[in-house]
Amino acid sequence: MEIVSLAPSNTEILYKIGAEEDIIATTSLCNYPEEAAKKQSIGGWTNPKIERIIELDPDILLASDDLQDEAVDKIKEEGYPVIQVKPHTVEEVFESIKTIGKAVRKSEETSQLVKEMRKELEELSFEGNPRIYCEEWMDPPMASGNWIPGLIKEAGGEYFIEEGERSEEFDLEELKDFDPEYIFLNVCGAGENLNTDEIKKRDDWNEITAVKQDNIYVIDDSLLNRPGPRIVEGLKRIIKKTRSG
Repeated sequence: MEIVSLAPSNTEILYKIGAEEDIIATTSLCNYPEEAAKKQSIGGWTNPKIERIIELDPDILLASDDLQDEAVDKIKEEGYPVIQVKPHTVEEVFESIKTIGKAVRKSEETSQLVKEMRKELEELSFEGNPRIYCEEWMDPPMASGNWIPGLIKEAGGEYFIEEGERSEEFDLEELKDFDPEYIFLNVCGAGENLNTDEIKKRDDWNEITAVKQDNIYVIDDSLLNRPGPRIVEGLKRIIKKTRSG
């Protein structure tokens, strides 16, 4: 089976379940594991090169997220089968992993992966019930949504918005009312290359407990924003920071 992965999360899943040899191409954003970056590229995540896909003539393509709808439609118009997963909650992340496994004939491997992820999550917990705010975009500030609130709540923390909602702008007064004790920056595409001082410079944010206590941390966005195996590692790092600072 020859597979084209149209999303970094799908690429990570395929490597994790031992299907990496079947991948003939990925996107320019597929950089984990390191070997994935050596695969042929079909371009960007939301704007893949259709002509390149036609040249490769894959058996199946794997897409993720609503933002890829337009690209998926174009690929389907060329007659290629596309499996598109759109997880917005932790449970949907698990189901999407299973869907991918079934599509590439690795159902047993993905079932085992999901089982292991569930077990790890069950063993993770915060000390107390810290109030947490994660930020996926900084200009304008957008609260991280989708499965991230679910991860925090499963470990016993409190989160600013509900699970399943897309990352979104918000009323600063609502964030002040929530008054997070910890702020985590998992900004799309930034990795760990962020300066927490940017938060401290914002007008009126100095009234928030996390800012007053300097509990502002950077988390590699690929650990949290990609709905794949490493969301567990992302949660582990958040918990570690709330315990040790």
